[in-house]
Amino acid sequence: MSAEEADERVTRFILKTYREEGYNDHLTTCPDLTAQNPEGYNSQYGCDTGCEYVRFEATMTCPHGESDDFEWGDFDDLASILKQLDEETL
Repeated sequence: MSAEEADERVTRFILKTYREEGYNDHLTTCPDLTAQNPEGYNSQYGCDTGCEYVRFEATMTCPHGESDDFEWGDFDDLASILKQLDEETL
């Protein structure tokens, strides 16, 4: 998978998750929602064993002047989540 493809999948995941979680009423339903500076990366959570933890971050915006910072994480790794995106229709 190219870096461009991975970036596109990270952006899709962020948009999907943001809409599902309903952080901001306008942005959640706005058809023009965009993720600015989307990032997805592996990290570790504070477990003694160094548990794998994936993080996603972006600034959610739309042309109507709304914006919101998005941060999401879970015990998983980036490759697994990107693979799941290949298997789903988003």
